[in-house]
Amino acid sequence: MDNNDSKDVTEVRHIGRPTKSSDTNIRQHLMTVAFDLFAKNEYNQISTRKIAAAANTTPAMIRYYFQNKEGLFHAAMEQYRQPMVDVLRKNAANPSLEKLHDIFILFYTAVQENQSLHHIIKRNMISDDNPQIKAHIIKEGPQRSFKYIKTMLTKLQAKGDIKPELDPELLTIQILSLCIYPCAFKPLIQQLITTDIDMQFYRRLAQQNYSLLINSISTEQYHEEI
Repeated sequence: MDNNDSKDVTEVRHIGRPTKSSDTNIRQHLMTVAFDLFAKNEYNQISTRKIAAAANTTPAMIRYYFQNKEGLFHAAMEQYRQPMVDVLRKNAANPSLEKLHDIFILFYTAVQENQSLHHIIKRNMISDDNPQIKAHIIKEGPQRSFKYIKTMLTKLQAKGDIKPELDPELLTIQILSLCIYPCAFKPLIQQLITTDIDMQFYRRLAQQNYSLLINSISTEQYHEEI
């Protein structure tokens, strides 16, 4: 075999399906690049060609791994959203009032460490340009969060830890409001206070939220047990 034959064999090996060893790296790289582009631009301003160019690959790779731009968008969002949902699911399966503190920390940390995720969600929630994208974000994010927190509270009420006169659904909305408002309106809040809104601020807020809830929703039975 001469040099030309060797060159031809090498080129053939790079055509077609990616090797298993490179599969994960390529897929992850596409999600990382796409997430960054979606964070900085409107959804309709981004094309698979633009994502592929930024990732130094081809649109064919996006079709191979994600089918289309929407599939890539959902996968890019899910890599950051799923860890939060997993924690909420575990809390719902094995609930305790103490885990309310963990929920506040979970939301505040997620937004503080990855503000791009919040920007993407907020932009698509206030826009009517892509109803399918908005519906998917609501289904996979807020709906799942609401479901697991409500399940957790309902179980705790049935156990006797939460006052029977409280509505678990309304209580879930109140908790989510305490989670979301300080993040969604961070620029406004920063205009109202002199304290820096950093992770230390959010930890203090989480503790105060938790103390406020425990003192207002818990039963005497709960306090006797602890």
